[in-house]
Amino acid sequence: MTKRSHFLWATSAVAAFAALLTTAPANALVGTPTTTGLNFVAKINVGDKTSCTGSLVAEQWVLTAASCFTGASISTTGKPALPTKVTVGRSDLTQTGGSVQSALALVPHAERDLVLVRLSERITGPAITPVPLASTPAADGEQLTKAGFGRTRTEWVPTKLHTGTFTVASRTDTTVSLNGSDTATVCQGDAGGPALRTVDGSPQLVSVTSRSWQGGCLGIDPAETRTGAVDTRVDDLAGWVKEVVAREKVTPADIDGDGKDDLVLQRIDGSVVVHRNLGTSFGPGTVMSSGWGRFVTGTDLGRLYFADVTGDNKADLIVHTNDGNIAVRKNMGTYFDGGTHWSAGWGRFLTGTDLGRLYFADITGDNKADLIVHTNDGNIAVRKNMGTYFDGGTHWSAGWGRFLTGSDQGRLRFGDTTGDGKADMYVHTIQNGEVAVRTNMGTYFNGGTRMITL
Repeated sequence: MTKRSHFLWATSAVAAFAALLTTAPANALVGTPTTTGLNFVAKINVGDKTSCTGSLVAEQWVLTAASCFTGASISTTGKPALPTKVTVGRSDLTQTGGSVQSALALVPHAERDLVLVRLSERITGPAITPVPLASTPAADGEQLTKAGFGRTRTEWVPTKLHTGTFTVASRTDTTVSLNGSDTATVCQGDAGGPALRTVDGSPQLVSVTSRSWQGGCLGIDPAETRTGAVDTRVDDLAGWVKEVVAREKVTPADIDGDGKDDLVLQRIDGSVVVHRNLGTSFGPGTVMSSGWGRFVTGTDLGRLYFADVTGDNKADLIVHTNDGNIAVRKNMGTYFDGGTHWSAGWGRFLTGTDLGRLYFADITGDNKADLIVHTNDGNIAVRKNMGTYFDGGTHWSAGWGRFLTGSDQGRLRFGDTTGDGKADMYVHTIQNGEVAVRTNMGTYFNGGTRMITL
């Protein structure tokens, strides 16, 4: 009789599964319970029916399988549709300690069964540390340690993290095939879990569990004996993780009008959160607006800026959409209003990679932010704030064509260094790390003075 396949993909609506890692003893089907050394492993509960495993790879980000969120919203900009709880640093779930948080946003990889889960708070300190991604792929015959909170031979919902040893059978450009054993099998609840190698005594994340035959797992047909698994490679994705983490943008701006810049955080879940300047620290975040998840990088629907356009000493929200329009949403103290149109024709000025880049700062000294246009021919023009629009502009400086993106010679910024109420031009040259300030002379910026080397 033909053996019925139990090759279960991690898209199970009941529970996704993750990798079980570490050397597996002979007395445990899916590995041995472990309480030390894997403080970065996370238990992820999606709603009240699905669970999987993940790994803390940055202070506020857990990497897991995208298939863990089948049936839930998995958008690059939105929150999970189902309440999602993430427990990190607690290998025994019956105990206290570690960090228990809600997931605020999901960022899936475009081509692999992976998603980065954004936590509500950063995890810092020596007790829980992110695991680094490996820089070289799994090799045939290599033994990897897998870890997960999934089912065992006898438990539907284990409370302890289990680990086991798997052997690399083969790999493709995006996946790793692993051989399990009678004592190491990937089960439901293990999806998204890590496959690890040890380098100089420290773990590195090589791949993430995607799917498995589940041979020997509780609830699987006893006739199914296959214990292999297929993982998703991550050894070539350090750049992707870094890019996602960097999408959350912090901008200094005086939101409350007290003369001190607050910190404005554009979160990847679309919220604009203000941390007020308390003099010696920044206060807890307050959400002033939401729905801007596709406005962080400038490569999607647009870009946001924060500057005092109205002249009341409080920074307003400036919305630059990819249709080229500029709208100003006035700061109302605890929120930004619905906005009014100020300018048009700037669709190719969002990232600096096309026709140029825009900045907003008070160049004229009238306490209202002007529009600074940095074109790819290297010219800097100032369009004066006229109260409800920006004028046609005047030329102020030239020679800055290789300072648009920050990936060539450097980047430009604008702020008042001299204290005269007029924004000067900061030139950050990346080759030597120098930051020079070119003073605002009323109609041009002077030759500059080096202020610091970073």
